[in-house]
Amino acid sequence: MPVYVYRRSDGSTFELEQRMTAEPLTSCPISAQRVERVLQPFSARYTGTGFYVTDYPKGSRTREPAPATGKDL
Repeated sequence: MPVYVYRRSDGSTFELEQRMTAEPLTSCPISAQRVERVLQPFSARYTGTGFYVTDYPKGSRTREPAPATGKDL
């Protein structure tokens, strides 16, 4: 579940873990002040294999054979 940051009308903030489908709060559950959801930057997390250059070792590609020139006969 994502954690949302809310700003109270006095400028202080608090965090709340909510479902994405839940309606945003309109008032603080502690002080009953009016609140608004603060947008936070999103940072993607790349986990697993295939995301980094180091996951593909150099020389792992297969090369096509050179075309025959006929001089070997």
